[in-house]
Formats: sequence, C-alpha cells, structure tokens
Amino acid sequence: MRQFGKDWHGYTPPALRALEEAVLRGEVPSFLTIDERITLAFLKADSSIRNMRWSDGQGSTACTVLLWDAEGLPFWSHDSQLSIVVSNVGDSRVIMCGVDAHGGLAAPLSDTHHAGVRAERDRLQRHGAFFSRDSFGEERAMARVANTRAFGDWQVKRFGVVAEPQIAHLSVQADEAAFIVVVSDGVTGVLTDQEIVDVVKGCATPESAARSLVDVAERLGSDDNMTALVLRLPGWDCPMLDITADHRRKRLDSVDQVKRLRGSMLAGPHGSGSSSQHESRSAVLTSAKLAPPERLLKRIFATHQRPKHAVAPEQGLRLSVAQIQQRVRASGYRLTLVAEPEDLELDTDENSGSVIAVPEVLRMTLSVLGMTGASMSSPPLKDCVLTPEQEGTQLSLQDIGKAWRLIGLHVIEA
Repeated sequence: MRQFGKDWHGYTPPALRALEEAVLRGEVPSFLTIDERITLAFLKADSSIRNMRWSDGQGSTACTVLLWDAEGLPFWSHDSQLSIVVSNVGDSRVIMCGVDAHGGLAAPLSDTHHAGVRAERDRLQRHGAFFSRDSFGEERAMARVANTRAFGDWQVKRFGVVAEPQIAHLSVQADEAAFIVVVSDGVTGVLTDQEIVDVVKGCATPESAARSLVDVAERLGSDDNMTALVLRLPGWDCPMLDITADHRRKRLDSVDQVKRLRGSMLAGPHGSGSSSQHESRSAVLTSAKLAPPERLLKRIFATHQRPKHAVAPEQGLRLSVAQIQQRVRASGYRLTLVAEPEDLELDTDENSGSVIAVPEVLRMTLSVLGMTGASMSSPPLKDCVLTPEQEGTQLSLQDIGKAWRLIGLHVIEA
C-alpha cells in the first residue's frame, strides 16, 4: 500500500500495526491472528493482480465468511456455538437469516463500501478524493468508481480505493441461525436483504436457493454480475415466514407486464399493413432516434430548487411524481419501451403507436419500485390517471433512474 503515493508512505492497516511493531523490535511472532492473516491475504491478492492482465480501470470485490466451533463441533450441529468472521471489500454482501419470532428476519453481516456511506466518504476525502453523481443519481469517487474499496482500480488507489478488508466478528448459537447468504451486487441491486432471505426460505437445498436468487434477480432486470452462495446452518429446517412474498410477487408481475407490453409494441399494430403504411412509417423514422433517458433525467432534476436545509448526500434531491410528470411533459420528449428505431410506430397522439403516456410511465415506475400501491396486474391504460397518493410520492434521481433501467425505457428524439 505504501507505493500508492506520499499519503501512504507511513500507513499501516490497523489490523497489522501490532505485527509491524513486533517485527521492528526484532521479534518473530509464533503465530498470526486471524485478522492479520485475512488482511495480509487480501493485500497480497491485490498486489498479485497487478501482475495479471488487468487494465488500470478494472476492479473487483470480495466477501469471505469463516465460521467454526471452539469445541470442535461441526458447524451444522445444534449444540455448536459458532464464531463467525466476515471480511469484505466492495459491495458484495453477507446476510444471515435468524430463527426468531418474526419468521426469519435478515441481518446484514457486512457493510457496503460505497461513496454514499459517510465513513467511507470521509476516509477517501482525507486522501484528496472528490465525489460526483452519475446521470442516474449514483455517487462515484473521482467520477470513476462506485466502490470505495476494491481489488485493482489502480488509477484511484492513491485516493483510498484500496483492498484493505473490513473485518467483523460475531458469536452465534447455532440453532438461532437458519442460513447465511453471500451475494454480489447484481443480486442486491434489485432485491432487499429481506427479499433475499425470503427467496431462500422457499427452497429445499442451498444449491436450489442460490439458483433461485439468481433467477429472481434476472427476472427483475438485473444486468450486473449475479452470484449467490447459500450456507445451511442448524436452523434451516425451522418454520419460516416469507415476509415479502406479496411485495415480491407484485414486483415480478410488474416487470413481466412491462416485458409483455414491450413485446406487443415490437409486434406493432400494422404488421400486416399496406405498403403505403410502411412507406409512411419509414418516412417518420428517418428523423426519429432513440436515446437512453439520462439526459431527460438530468433535465428533470437540474431545475429543482434546493431546500433551505442541506440534504445529506446519500439522500439526494427528491421530487414528487406530480412534479416529475409536469417536467417530462414540458420537455417535449416522448417515451417508449421500444429499443430499436426501426420498430417504432409513431403518430401525433401521445398515447398511440409505440409511445407511452407519461402517467403510465410513472405508474410503471412506482409499480417496479413497489411503492404507493401501484399495480400493473391490469393492462396499461391509455387514459391512465394517477391517484393523489401516487402523485404525492417523492422520488429521487437514483430511484427513478433505477426503475427506468429495469423497465427498459427510451426517449424518442424526433
């Protein structure tokens, strides 16, 4: 780590300071503590990556779980007292499902290393880092990386994006824990901690549970790396309650409805139309282009007046659905689920052809986010009217950006 710049010349990770002092005194430790071993292993792996064919802009994360019983009992024994050590770099996540009166609540065992986390933000700022938001409202360090700790990412090492792990210790009576899940951000990006453990509860084996997690994340539109590991603990067979079943089902139904709507748009109402219809449509398409919604989102939120009291960076600016609807309409842009210009069916009416009415887009947005009782169980409405409750819902740039990515929304630039 001392090669990263002048700020790092005298730096020693806290977990290694006692070891360094012993070496400086000429003492040879007879053993290394578990924290020392883990920290050295992570830093050694990061150093070894430098010799591999990784570009300066490539990075990765890691999450490890070690568990044992001090008396030597197997970890699946109901009599064991488990010692658990969780080590984390980046945004992969460890979640434990407990055996409790609530039917199995999710307990996060690791912290996410993102710029929105105050402790991580402060740590990087001490090394001169700055932060910005991308077009979807997600914070990034040095306008490059979302993770504040990572393997690789050599261009931003000197600003604190290092592979020093955060290590947590805990002790658990084995029959008070049902299972542990380790997942990458492709899963956590579309599922909450409680949704993740609830998906696992309905599975017979850890292997099928891991597959189910990836399948659900993919159905919800995740396009990032989706990795899941499930470790069965003694409480696996205890009665469990799927706390988020209804919420998850509504979200999946909403996404499936969007996919069906997109398919119907691709089929188009004029599939068997005359050549004159085709020529008319082609003439319209010569000037029509499709673009991702980043520019529109920036325009919507750029005119927002800042509140009198400062808003914490991790909260972000928020607008009501009614304000968003007004600003989308004022922009003059039309919205569609069609991904290719040649598949567009354009008419002058806002609600015709491939164009989706703004209220319907916002109803989809709320439904995908699981907010305000919005439902997509019924077909999209041409004359969709939002309820007062829906219009009053507050959304951040990050919220709406996440939803529009999942929906697959595009802006028509004609």
